[in-house]
Amino acid sequence: MRFACVGCGACCRGRFVPLTLSEAVTWLKRGHSVGVLLEAFDESLWPVGSPEYAYNAGRSAPVTGGSGTLRVTVILAANALPECPNLQQNGLCSVYLERPLVCRIYPMEISPFIELKPQAKDCPPEAWQQGSLLASDQGLAMLVQQSRQSDREDARRKVAICESLGLTVAGWKGNSLVIHQPSVETLLAACESAEINAGPAAQAWQIKAEDPALRDYLHTQSVPLADSPTDDYIFHPLPR
Repeated sequence: MRFACVGCGACCRGRFVPLTLSEAVTWLKRGHSVGVLLEAFDESLWPVGSPEYAYNAGRSAPVTGGSGTLRVTVILAANALPECPNLQQNGLCSVYLERPLVCRIYPMEISPFIELKPQAKDCPPEAWQQGSLLASDQGLAMLVQQSRQSDREDARRKVAICESLGLTVAGWKGNSLVIHQPSVETLLAACESAEINAGPAAQAWQIKAEDPALRDYLHTQSVPLADSPTDDYIFHPLPR
């Protein structure tokens, strides 16, 4: 598959941009907001010895959830709604040389279990009709591996950050995301001071779920459900 950026800026608008922990600190220090996207899962989604479980377990951390242990994945994501604050009027990036890993990797997928599909991207058709072969770009492959390694290294500290802020409501992986939006100052202070927990925290995490079948399953697993309406977070169902 060939690709060449045509500079349309579509990838810089209308989205959250995943950041590594160090990138999130840099972003916050510029005064830009970062959302905290949370999803949780347990061993029921994949066999424990499967590649899917290993990949997702590696980028998550254990937390207390009812009678068992859940794993929570924290995504620190730059707010590019309606557009990235670094996008200039001429369509160029004002921090291009310091842009996040995910921007350098785009349009490649970081997860090995998500197929790259041009129709799933915002880039116009002409972007896919020119340029080099993505699969043969060794530099791009190295950036993907760097991003995955950062996910693994950051996982526990990001969960510790959430627990220090009391952000302990998550969506269920594949079903929904819960999006918390702490202030720039609050999140920056937590990112700079959080310590890594050695194991699951004493406080129980809760899952926000609206699907009846999922709620029944979580109830059988004694997973606490977040039922009260709240303005503290956004519940974002995922397409099925």
